[in-house]
Amino acid sequence: MSKAIKQAPAREVMRSQINFASYNPRKLSEDARKRLKANLKRIGLAGGIVWNEATGNLVSGHQRLSILDEIQKFNPDTKDNDYPIRVEVLRLTEKEEKEQNIFMNSSTAQGEFDSDLLAAMLPDIDIDLAGLDSSDISIMMAEAPTFDIDSYHQASSQGFREVAPVSEAERQARIDHVKEVRAQVSQGMEDEYYEGEAYVTLSFQNYANKLYFMEAIAHLLPNQGILPSDKYIKGEPVHELIEH
Repeated sequence: MSKAIKQAPAREVMRSQINFASYNPRKLSEDARKRLKANLKRIGLAGGIVWNEATGNLVSGHQRLSILDEIQKFNPDTKDNDYPIRVEVLRLTEKEEKEQNIFMNSSTAQGEFDSDLLAAMLPDIDIDLAGLDSSDISIMMAEAPTFDIDSYHQASSQGFREVAPVSEAERQARIDHVKEVRAQVSQGMEDEYYEGEAYVTLSFQNYANKLYFMEAIAHLLPNQGILPSDKYIKGEPVHELIEH
């Protein structure tokens, strides 16, 4: 007989009983915080506030609780405007608490999107309300066979509803190209002629700006096989292009 998995009991406590964990490493951008606040106002709090009864510290849900404090006008110093909130209760040691704080916020532990399934869902959802950002869309566009990266701008203007499919052969060719470039980059990083890392990263404000840049480089370097979805390109051809 299999052993039953323990389930954290849900309980309603007063907000003043909960302490924010001072060590919590999770941060939220201003844009992400606005999205989360809008979602809380639209849908409400749907669980996920985990509290360690042994220490009084919050284990998971810091960002949501801080937004609820704003909405409820709760003052953590004076405890004014205290309010009840339903939490999932655990009893953990300080070590276990910190481990679970990291685990519950770890993108590695949470997994990642299946790009094909995500792409199939897009016609039925509002991308912004689902909390997707440019990085999610860029990964999907690069990996999902139902989307053509060259039709990105047209697709976005149509809400990703009328996009021509990409053949499996073309998709595999793109994947093989990315693997080849990654292998070249890895080989370059092993070169001991110079000490240090043999790569540099460019950051753009959004995915569309990256597309413009990659399309321009691909046009100027037609023999390099550069795709807008690439995360790595060889620096030597770009350097040669700049010098000339």
